[in-house]
Parts: sequence; C-alpha cells; structure tokens
Amino acid sequence: MIQSIYDQMWTSFKLASERNDYELDPYLLNIDKDNRRGISVLAYLKQGNRSVLDEIMHFQKMVRTIEPDQYFHPLDELHLTILSVISCIPEFRLSDINIQDYAEMFQSALCSISTIEVKYRGVSASPNCVVIQGFPVNDALQCFRNALRSNLIKAGLRATFDSRYTLVAAHSSIIRFKVPIHDGQKLLALCQEYRDYDFGSIILEDFELVFNNWYQNLAVTKCLASGSVSQ
Repeated sequence: MIQSIYDQMWTSFKLASERNDYELDPYLLNIDKDNRRGISVLAYLKQGNRSVLDEIMHFQKMVRTIEPDQYFHPLDELHLTILSVISCIPEFRLSDINIQDYAEMFQSALCSISTIEVKYRGVSASPNCVVIQGFPVNDALQCFRNALRSNLIKAGLRATFDSRYTLVAAHSSIIRFKVPIHDGQKLLALCQEYRDYDFGSIILEDFELVFNNWYQNLAVTKCLASGSVSQ
C-alpha cells in the first residue's frame, strides 16, 4: 500500500515534468510572513544513522547543481511526521488549546509503543516536492499513530488528523519547489536514477510533540512534550 502511494506521487511528478506544470509554493518566497501553525508529533532523523543523512545530503547537492534556487530542507530539520494532530492553519496559537492535555495524550500513547525502524529506499516526487521513500520495518509506527488517534478521540481534544488523507506512509520531504523549474528533464532523470536507491535504515526512539509551521523550521518549532521508548 505504501509503495502505491509513492508510485502515484511519481506518476503526477512525471506528468508535471512533461507539461512543465509544477506547483510552486508562494509562501517559501517569504517564510517569515507565513502565519500558518499547527501541532504535530514527529521524530527527527538526526537521532538515527548518520550515514543516512550523509546520503540524503549528497542527493540534495546533486539536485542543487540542476535547481539551485529551490527550497532544500536543512539536515537538522529532516523528520518523520508521526501524526499531524492539528494541521497548519492561519493564525493558530498555543493559547487556543490546553497544552497540558495534549502533552498527557502524547505521553500516554508513547508508553504503548516500541522502537520504530524505517528503511529509506528510493526517491519519489510530486508536482511540488521531492521526498525520500520510507518503509516501516515493523508495525510500531502504525501502532503509535493509532494510539495517538485513539487518545485524541477519547479525550475529546481538538484535532484535524486525517482530514486530508489517512497518514500511512513514512516519507521525509527534502526539497520543495518555490520558483520555476530550470530543467525539468534533468531533474526527472536524476530522480529516476535514485528511484530505488538504498539510503539506509534509521531507528527512531526519541519523539516530540511540537508547535510548528508548515515546514517544521526549528526557528519556529516549539517542543511541547518529548519522550523516548524502550528497545
């Protein structure tokens, strides 16, 4: 099922390349003016295998030679979204919720899971971004997401998870398109070269509940709760 999601993305990217019909993100031209905020549970990739980040950085550098003016997620901000609890909306503020209620919900869900391992293999893309394909090695990620969903519903907390689609994939976004693509065919060819590339595996055991903007910029992100799981 997860591979089919990445394949659908790839098909839309190929069509965008053929038609030069990409979806550019206007907010990236001036992120400071973007007032969309939300609540997420995530894990940063920097806690895992450094060689995976080195491989991702190398791929980013290769894309930069073709498309230097796009938005490249900094390595220390690369993450796996466990669940978008409240999707980013304009002018959402922490004062709109009871932080402690969400922190307790998060900690309760964290107690019920084990270490998450994700295999990063291959590149996919859409008309607006490039991602590294992630594949959970065990069912811990699904269990964590289900526990968070269940706790949010039981507690009656404000949430918008799964409002756009049910989150089942484990990808990490690494590049977003903010200006017209310079050479779509070269970009497509490079991504095709990495379509099944083995970036390596990461074991995730540290997680955070955060207040964030759309791009998970560390300058904006505020940690509301954090915790680790046992092996």
